[in-house]
Amino acid sequence: MSTNSGDEKVVEARKLCYNLQSEDKRVRKLALIELRNYLLTNEFSDLEMQSVFNETHIYTLKAFRDKTEAVRSEAIKFMQFFVIDKLPKNDYYLTYLFPVFVERIGTVELVEESEEIRLELLQFVREIIVKYSNTVQLKPFLNDCVSILCETVKDKHPAVKDASCKCITQLADALPRDFHMQAESLVKPVLTAFTYQRFKIRLEAVKCMGDIVMHSPYKALEEAAGPMAERLFDQIPAVRQMVAQVASRWLLNYRDRYSYFHKLLPLILTGLNDEIPETREKASALWQTIGLQYERENESDLKDQMDYLTTLPKYYPENLIRPNLGCRALVQRCVCNIAPALARELSSWQGDVRVRCSQLLCAVAFHAEEYLTQHLQDLLPAMYTAARDEDQRVVVNVLQAGELIGLFVPVETWCKLILPAIEDGPHYGQLAVLSSLIKGTPCQYIKLHLEDICKLLAEDSICQSRKCKYQLQLVKCVRTILSKCNQEKKELGEYIFRIIVTVVALRDSQNQYLFDLSLLEDLQNAFGFLSVTSVWSEYSPNLLKKINVDPKSWTSITVERCIFESFLLESGEAFGENLQETGDILEKALDTDADPESRLKTFIALSTALECKDKIFKNATDLDAFLQKLLVQVLVPTLVWHAGLTAEAMRTMAVACVCSVLNPGVQVDLFPQAATIAPFLEKLTPLLLSLTEDSSSRSRQLAIEALTLIKLIASKRKCWDTDALLKVYPELLKRLDDPTDTVRITAVKAIAIIFKEPPSEFTKSNYNGHHEHLIDTLVTHFDDDDDDLQSHLADCLKVIAGVASKTTLLDKFNKHKKLTRNSAKLEDLFREFISIA
Repeated sequence: MSTNSGDEKVVEARKLCYNLQSEDKRVRKLALIELRNYLLTNEFSDLEMQSVFNETHIYTLKAFRDKTEAVRSEAIKFMQFFVIDKLPKNDYYLTYLFPVFVERIGTVELVEESEEIRLELLQFVREIIVKYSNTVQLKPFLNDCVSILCETVKDKHPAVKDASCKCITQLADALPRDFHMQAESLVKPVLTAFTYQRFKIRLEAVKCMGDIVMHSPYKALEEAAGPMAERLFDQIPAVRQMVAQVASRWLLNYRDRYSYFHKLLPLILTGLNDEIPETREKASALWQTIGLQYERENESDLKDQMDYLTTLPKYYPENLIRPNLGCRALVQRCVCNIAPALARELSSWQGDVRVRCSQLLCAVAFHAEEYLTQHLQDLLPAMYTAARDEDQRVVVNVLQAGELIGLFVPVETWCKLILPAIEDGPHYGQLAVLSSLIKGTPCQYIKLHLEDICKLLAEDSICQSRKCKYQLQLVKCVRTILSKCNQEKKELGEYIFRIIVTVVALRDSQNQYLFDLSLLEDLQNAFGFLSVTSVWSEYSPNLLKKINVDPKSWTSITVERCIFESFLLESGEAFGENLQETGDILEKALDTDADPESRLKTFIALSTALECKDKIFKNATDLDAFLQKLLVQVLVPTLVWHAGLTAEAMRTMAVACVCSVLNPGVQVDLFPQAATIAPFLEKLTPLLLSLTEDSSSRSRQLAIEALTLIKLIASKRKCWDTDALLKVYPELLKRLDDPTDTVRITAVKAIAIIFKEPPSEFTKSNYNGHHEHLIDTLVTHFDDDDDDLQSHLADCLKVIAGVASKTTLLDKFNKHKKLTRNSAKLEDLFREFISIA
């Protein structure tokens, strides 16, 4: 091609640029399009292209500043096509371009207002970096590139931020030997993108920070480490995975990494306990690689461990895979720097920080093993607090770390720290951590210390708490301790028994269905007892002695009263085996001057227990003495009438207990000798008779039932005489006029029982007046409209018919048959009586 022809092409290209000076924006835009088409459709040599650039750049670059956005966009596209696709590599062209780039998007003041144009300019810069990668031509423009990227990475437009982060990575790759000179100035601008709302921007920012730090001095790493750690709290797993990836790169390749291991390790270790399996797997793979490299680099220092410590430690859990030696050594080297920071951050006010710190604690405990011993003084108090965290993820991780500490750290060490802390002021966080420590410790190591632990937990100040969560953790401790016991000495079991009975007696209503005295079954199995009953029998004597401290002063919430109530209701045969101590406590606890509510609860428990006589008195000794004491010294004083609703409620409960005492069991023979009945009958019967007129219908009913039971016992022992009968039956007849139907029916039933097999003397004619009085009263009430009462009266009259003479029956029939409404029924009834007689 001739020179003239080349000149003509250049001239033609310049002519096309003249339209860029038009006032019409469409003409200016069209001029750029025509110029591009002209360069596409004609062939140009490199020299000719350079000439075209020389002749046209003044016009085309001016179009970068055009007031119309469409023209600026077209100018960028044209120049991008021209410089990237057509012109050869030469820093000559860049000397004209970069000042314009810096002017438009590389200054603090926003010059280019269009987000789309800023993005196009940045993409143009990025393509230049790619084209001139690893060339000397790009090196002079490093400062300009960094100036531009420092501003664009802070751009509000997400696409510009994203492109800027990618551009930084490409710039680092393009100038690997020179990037370090300016890399540090990019740290702060890139950090602004770490908190951007779009996760893809955060992802790219973390990734490019990896390149920046790799090419920067130590200050950049120190500046970036904190924000990188904050990205561990990111809600997006991909971002957390990128943090681990970048951290592993630094740990493997950063030139001064040995000085910064303590800052970098948390970035990778936290991922080992991430809640997302994929994140854990990726972090674990990276971590193994880091450990192997550290092992190779420090082979001489680790030689002894590599040669001799090749087997797993004793009792190492089968479900855990021990990290390689390099990983363990690396953490052990840095634990002195990591542990104090962990202790501080576990109490952070930010929930996400606490979660990640708890994950990191697990990883550190897993790798540091016994090297964590000297740092427990800082870590344990922080773990106590974290174990009470509202976020269960924190709690789970902290307790998992506690198990690992229990596995690796000598028992003596953590016992000396946690037991005094619990003694000074217990809370459920301490108990939760204690439980995890015990759980993690092998049985062979913990068994020598269980007595000290149980003795502390059994102290009143520790186990007598009514706090819901505290109780749950105390029970968890007990279960964990029992899982470590295997036929240990019975003294240890007594401490555990005391804890169980106390915590169940005081349990919060929210814990009603979470634990109960079935815990004693675990105690039974752990210590080789034959049954739970055997457990009560073994430990009840000392328990009763312990709580028998001024029972008269008990209130309804007194701990000792609650424990005693549990004993009455749950001890079974142990009740009868401890009658002396139980009677002493009942005498004081049910004193008439004791707290009414406390007495009421004790009465209810006692009455309930006495319903199971065959069980509780199975192994009883000196039962008669206990029952007489219970009736005469404990119950009789309460049966005495006093004014007030409280006293009325007490009388009701006391007479209920009397009924429970007198009610015969199947296998237990009550009051086997007649001589032992007389003393308490003399005191008890008059009070029961007076109670038949009590204001409480329930008391009246129970008093009648109690009198019936007295008759049955006395008859069985051949000591029911006419005098006793004459004292009782008139009061029962009065109850036929009672306003309460249940009392009336109970009275009728009682009369039938009392006159069944009466004393032989009472059937003689000299008691005929009593016979007539009985028949008159019963027949009079036979007119009652209540069918149920009529039925019971008929049964009662049949019994009386066996006591009175035939003559008396006929006289009374003839007298009442004209006076009663139910004459037909009465006639049938008396006809039956006479035929029987």
